This record gives sequence, structure tokens and C-alpha cells, in this order.
Amino acid sequence: MKHQIVLGALLTAESRRTSIGRLVDAVWGTAPPSTAGKQIRNAVSDLRGILVSSGAVITPVADGYEIDIGEADFDLREFHGHLGRARTLLGRQRPTEAITEFRSALSLWTGPMLSGIDSPVLQAQIAGVNEVRLSVAEECIDLELAQDRHKNLVSELAAWVAEYPLRERMVAQYIFALYRSGARARAFAVYEQARRRLAELLGLSPGPELLEIHQLMLREDADAAVPARSAPAPAPAPSGPPASVRLTASAPAPATPDSLPSEVGHFVGRTTEIKTLLADGARPGPQRVLSVDGMGGVGKTALVVHVARQLADRFPDGRLFVDLRGHSGERAPLGHRAALRRLLLLSGLPEPELPVSFEALAQLWRTRTSGRRVLVVLDNAAGAEQIGPLLPAGDDCLTLVTSRRRLTMTMLSPTRVLSLDRMPREEGYALFCRLLGDRHPIPQPDAVSGILEHCGDLPLAVSAAAARLRRRPSWPVRHLAERLSDPALRLAELQTEHGGLIACFDASYRHLNAGQRRLLRLLGAAEGDRTDVGSTSVLAGVPAFAAEQLLEGLVDEHLLMQPEPGQYRMHPLFKTYCAQLPGPDDTAETQTADPRRVLTRQLAA
Repeated sequence: MKHQIVLGALLTAESRRTSIGRLVDAVWGTAPPSTAGKQIRNAVSDLRGILVSSGAVITPVADGYEIDIGEADFDLREFHGHLGRARTLLGRQRPTEAITEFRSALSLWTGPMLSGIDSPVLQAQIAGVNEVRLSVAEECIDLELAQDRHKNLVSELAAWVAEYPLRERMVAQYIFALYRSGARARAFAVYEQARRRLAELLGLSPGPELLEIHQLMLREDADAAVPARSAPAPAPAPSGPPASVRLTASAPAPATPDSLPSEVGHFVGRTTEIKTLLADGARPGPQRVLSVDGMGGVGKTALVVHVARQLADRFPDGRLFVDLRGHSGERAPLGHRAALRRLLLLSGLPEPELPVSFEALAQLWRTRTSGRRVLVVLDNAAGAEQIGPLLPAGDDCLTLVTSRRRLTMTMLSPTRVLSLDRMPREEGYALFCRLLGDRHPIPQPDAVSGILEHCGDLPLAVSAAAARLRRRPSWPVRHLAERLSDPALRLAELQTEHGGLIACFDASYRHLNAGQRRLLRLLGAAEGDRTDVGSTSVLAGVPAFAAEQLLEGLVDEHLLMQPEPGQYRMHPLFKTYCAQLPGPDDTAETQTADPRRVLTRQLAA
């Protein structure tokens, strides 16, 4: 097997040098023996003898080897030869002959490349070659669809889609072939199946290729439904696939992978932070990481997506967004293996080509991003340790990270670590007015000041307050301010369809240890929103060093602010939340003894 892996690595490098280190990694992975280099040299020596009769020659180059195939038969070289001739024929407007060359190229594949060889490094190399094969199949099928070969392609496309169900272009071709062959019900069923699969596995909506096919079918079905005697004669339907599905020599390349969320339409402010992140994001340098942390609801994701959208054109090889679920209700944070799978799928790699082990996934991710310009957004990270294996390998890549935990990122050499604070009052006013809608006249800043004060200038709370007023057009602004002035009702008034502040704070609280939770309950019930080490030591009944450790840990979680050394302060909304938390030993009877404690959750349920 060792000789096969070495030969496979040299062949798939396609006449480029392969270093001894890479050959060692291909054979043994992360645990090579001390004699690995010597064994590689011995294997190469053996292969030279085996290949003599074929005419192929392995020669040493720098710290590695390269292979010269010479006149030997090599399917991969023949494959590329057919491709070259096919594209030449396309350039001469001879599609029928081009199809013949494409089919000759595809016929060389009788199964998976280098089948039976278990090497994560080699599998990563193979994935790139197989991607070319799939693109060629799609290009050939487009040409055949344009020549009305729909019925002949249905079976082949069914097999391709069964093997690569997340490859949207092939799914679109399959749907089109079914529809044009008269299997309309089956075509709509396949579209719906693909739509559900994308939503469940990736959280994505169908892309433009699938959407255009779906719209084409809906339009033509609507035309067909018009009674014949009153319907105008329809124009002949095109026999080929829609423009977004076709790919010829003169057509644009496949769409860049882009899973960034839509930008928040009401985004305002953060001018200084945006300027800083844009400057650092545009600055060249290896393994650039920009990190934004802050308390829940402060607007980290909205800021990072806004910046990512402005930087998108600098990253033509992909813009990928993954929610790492560091603080996401009751769901556990996304593990390294699951996150790598998500990134590779979003980058366009078909699910059947994903390896099983974490090591192989990590190697494939590094290979896939090496030498490329990819923007990766890792949202809602639990901590720096969750991020390391997910960073793209290319020096021209950029990673944007958000987290509720204060990230020092010392092991990842970040370009910037930025802690996001509450919004300035004038930006909060602008956000409130933008969300208020046209049912209310734009209020004066003084009229909104009380609402912003009760919201603690937290963007999530300000947005929820504006949404509450928009749903109640008969309420004057002062009425909402009065309702928010009652601490027992405040969090319930700021509920949203996604749970609002209670769900946001619950997610942060749930990740704390027992000592931190107890201290927050005590601080929530105490007078005022400020404390220090001495006062906390007395309040919690713990030594001063333990009190300081608890307080500093909560600062790192962005659940306490530190306006100056030794002084700590709670955000007013978070203090309201903590004041209403039940203790670990509270029964239903003791909880109901304080109606203010449970009123908020009852109203918000």
C-alpha cells in the first residue's frame, strides 16, 4: 500500500514536484515513524524499477520528486487531452463534435479515482480532480440538453443526483430533463426534495439555477392552464436549459460559493469599528483573523456581515458563513468535525466526497483553501479553541470571528481583536427611528431618550422596542417608555419572534459554571449596578481572591463591565434579568412567593 500511495501522490501532482514531507503525510498522516523519510526513498527506488518498462521516470527535485510519464499510458493525461480538444471544438462552434470528445473523456472513469487507497492527503488531491470531472459532466449535459436529448439523459442524471444530491447544477439539469420529457410531477417533486435537503442540511435556500428552473416550470404550467379558446398562441418554448444552467465556452464560470446572510437592512452606526475592520481586512498578510466580541445583543453578527459584504469582492473564491453555536440556546456548540463538514459543503464539495475522520477533513479543508482567496465568517464561537482547525490555509484568505466571550486569540495571531460596546445614544436614536416605520411620526430625541435608557443602549433591545411600538400604532412613544420603566415588565415588553432578550441572556447564563451563576443571582438582587472585589467577597461569602476570579471571569464573558480596575458594573437589562432568576433550590412555591420574579417569563412565554 505504501508504494501505491507514493505513486498515486506523484501521478496526481501532474508533473509537479511533490516534497518528501508531503509523501510522508500521504502515507502515515500525523504519526509517521522515525524512519519515514528513508522508507519513502526506498519506495521511490522500488517504483523506478517497476516503471522502467513503461517509460515513466521518477527524478529527484529539490527536497522531493516528480514523475515524467513520457509515452506511458495515463488516463488522467488522456482525460485532459479530450477536454482540450472539446473546448477547441466549442470555440469553433462545433458542439456535436465537442460532445463526442467530452463523452470520451468521461468514459475513462470507471469508478472512484485511486479506489481502495486510504490516505487523507491523497483524498484531498483526488477531490480536486473529481471536481473537474463533475464540471465536465455538467458542461457536456448542458450541450446535450440544448440538442433536445432530454429523455436520453434522465437515467444518467438520476444516477448523478443520487450520488451528489447537494450539487445544485446537476439537480437543476435533472429537473429540466424530467420536465421536458413530460414527467412534470416528478420534476416538481425532485425540486421540492432538493429544497428541503438544502434547508435541513445547510440552512440554505435554493440557488439561482434551481430557482430559474422552478420559475420556468411554473410559468409554463400557468400558460398551459389558460383555456385554449381564449389563450393566445404561446411562443415556442426553448428546448435547451435556462441560461443559468448552461455552461459553454463563452458562458460565465459557475457562481462563487457565497453563504453570507443577507445584510441587515436597518444597519446604522458603528462607523469607527467598520473603518477599522475594513482597513485590517484589506491589509495583506498570512492567516488573517479579525475577531469581534461583546455581550449578547450588542450587534456583533450584524457588524461582521456588514463588513464581510463590503469586502466580498476581494475574495472571488468564496464567502462562507458558519454559525458555530457557541451560545445558541440548548444546542451544543458545533464540534470541529461538524464545522469542517459544513465549511466543505458550503465551498461546493459534494457530500459523498467528504472523508469521515477529523484529520482527513482538516487536511481536505487546508488543501481546498490553499492558494485561494476565501472569506470565512465563524459566527458565535464558544472560544478561541473552537476556531483553530477551521481557519483557511491560504495566505490571501480572511477569517472574521464573533463571540460573546472575550477572545485574546494569542495562539492564532489575529490581525485585530475588537470588543463591541453599547451603541452611542445618537446611533440608538437613528436605529429606533429607522425601525419605527411610517405609522408613527419621527419622534424627537428627547422623547426617545427614556426608551433608550431603559434599553441600556443595547441594539437588540432598541430594535425590539421599535418593533413593539410598530405593532401598536395607537401607542404614543411616552406610553412605551412608561411600560419599560417597570423592571418586572421590561424584558417581556422587549420580546421578539426569535425570543428577544430573555432567550439571548439565557444562552449566556446556561454556559456559566455554578459559582458564576450564583454570583449573578446575588448581584441581580443587590442594590445598585456596581460592585468591587471587597463588596462581592462579603456578598458571596467567599475569599477576596475567589471573588475577584469570579468577577474577572464574568468580565471575560461580557456579562460584567469593568469601567476601571477593581470596579465592576452590570448592564441594566442584564441586572433586571439576573434579579428575576430562580435559585437552584427554588421550588414552585418559593418562586411564586415573588410574583415579579416569574411575571416576566409568564408574559414572555
